[in-house]
Amino acid sequence: MRAVRFPRTHKSDRIQMYLRVLTPAVVVLSLLAALPAEGQGARVRLRFLAFQSGVAPGEAYLHDPAGPDGITGIKVGVKNYLNHQSDTITLSSRKFALTRSGDRDSLTREGERITEATLPEGVRTAIVLLLPGGPGEKTSCRSLVINDDKKEFPLGSFHISNLSPAPVRLVLEKKKFDFKPGDTQVIKDPPVRENQHSGMEAFALKDEEWRRIASGMWPKPDRGRVLQVLFARPVTGQIQLRAFDDVPPRPFEETAPVN
Repeated sequence: MRAVRFPRTHKSDRIQMYLRVLTPAVVVLSLLAALPAEGQGARVRLRFLAFQSGVAPGEAYLHDPAGPDGITGIKVGVKNYLNHQSDTITLSSRKFALTRSGDRDSLTREGERITEATLPEGVRTAIVLLLPGGPGEKTSCRSLVINDDKKEFPLGSFHISNLSPAPVRLVLEKKKFDFKPGDTQVIKDPPVRENQHSGMEAFALKDEEWRRIASGMWPKPDRGRVLQVLFARPVTGQIQLRAFDDVPPRPFEETAPVN
């Protein structure tokens, strides 16, 4: 860049000329300093899935706890099935909350808080599974955040989460997959027979013995995906499987990752 040259003038005049040149640059730098730092917030796409019909609230509003005060919550859809519909949200951080009202004060009102969740670092598209909350919890639901990116959860795969208190073993065509309590695995290329089905058996470890809890045939998801959840029934403690077939959402382009 060419240097700014000033004509020979009185010292006070030269100072005034310097100030006229430098002031716009100072203003620009001040404005840049006031902007949010890159990566502090991002646009994310979320799909909210109720584990069972009784969990889904009549209305749900997403709030950004780190956002400015006075901002009304955004109404989002909570379904008991998966399809291409989603909600695109801009968050100030990785944390968000759901309440039964768009009023920001609902974040602190008793009985209106549905769930609170944090997106894992780098996740920009997610399925948020709403599960029944336990007694004494501050929110009516617990939440499981599932990375919905096709690289992590590709077409033709099973996403399996063991939400039961017991170790579980899944056998697909004699191939074993072991899950500790709280474990999640994505089976990206499930073994199948010629008919594109997998013979499935599931076992739970009880009293140091593997006991079968389920069996059947799983069709290969092919161009879809399947979310499988292992859970214990509250009254009987029996461990069961629940499946959610997914119609994958449309491609989502976003350059700024979540912090």
